[in-house]
Amino acid sequence: MHLRLTRLLLLSAALLALLISCSVTFNDQVKYACKSDADCGGDGFTCAMSPSRSVCCKPTGPEVCDKVDNDCDGFVDNTGKQETCNGLDDDCNDRIDDGFDLRTNSNHCGECNKACPGTQFCKAAVCTIRKESSCLDNFDDDGNGKTDCEDESCDLRPCGLSCICAGGKKSEDRCDDMVDNEGDMLTDCADPDCLNKSCRDGCTCAADGGQTETDCTDGVDNDLDALKDCFDPDCVSQFCTPPDIYFRCTAMQTCRCNGGVQISEVGSVLCRDAIDNDCDGEIDCVEASCTGQSCALDGGLGCECGNGGKKEVGCGNLVDDDGDGLIDCADPDCTAGMVCMKPDGGGAGVCGASNCD
Repeated sequence: MHLRLTRLLLLSAALLALLISCSVTFNDQVKYACKSDADCGGDGFTCAMSPSRSVCCKPTGPEVCDKVDNDCDGFVDNTGKQETCNGLDDDCNDRIDDGFDLRTNSNHCGECNKACPGTQFCKAAVCTIRKESSCLDNFDDDGNGKTDCEDESCDLRPCGLSCICAGGKKSEDRCDDMVDNEGDMLTDCADPDCLNKSCRDGCTCAADGGQTETDCTDGVDNDLDALKDCFDPDCVSQFCTPPDIYFRCTAMQTCRCNGGVQISEVGSVLCRDAIDNDCDGEIDCVEASCTGQSCALDGGLGCECGNGGKKEVGCGNLVDDDGDGLIDCADPDCTAGMVCMKPDGGGAGVCGASNCD
């Protein structure tokens, strides 16, 4: 009896020692299913309840975008934040600053939180001054306090049919249609906006609100005053033939060479004035009478008329006197032996020699 009791005591002690030495270690990286916090073995682990599967979870802090249920509420990356422009993925959709186009967003132009002034908009990531989108809608499109033609951005833009913005107001843009195009109760040449504008072919609006004949060569009464070409006082001193012939209307209502004064093409002044003084169709050095005369604009001796054209004779001044693009010895007019200036400023030489060629 005593021996049996001793054996039972020893066996109980052995079983107790075995139980004390037995333990289970849980791997924190493994998701263990649970129904309550008691199933998760303590040590801060709780049962994260989710609609699909409840698992043991140990909270680490507020939810962040890391594909982990940080707050152990059963949902991953549910920060509850809306995306803001800050260089971060606030709403955890794997897209940083999603919904903010830095190329066109006027509150975040080129970079987050860089706002354009109210009179500007964001274009290609740069704040750009707004322009009035329409200059005839009676609306301040760009929000700068100025409407339609009042806005500088509308200058020279249409404000309606045959109406154009100019100088901060509407302006008549067509002066021959008998219509008050900009609504100021003034029509065509009677409108100061039409000054010097065409009132039809060969006609221009005058300062007094009338019309002026400007083409005195076409045989047409362009300004509708029943007078045409040289018979119209507007044409006095105006060309009555193509300009290269130089016939002009006279006060005597005739068409005469240079207004009735035919001058021989001769002398240095008349041979370089670009006028066909004798109305024979030939101008300046083309006239044989101008041979030997100066053709320089300043009347100097570097250019001389000859052989029906201009000729370089100043071959030592480093100037293209006859305007043919060639200077001094580079011009065939400057023949060998003529005095020249060395291009490097080294003094005089002669054409045809190495010192001026």
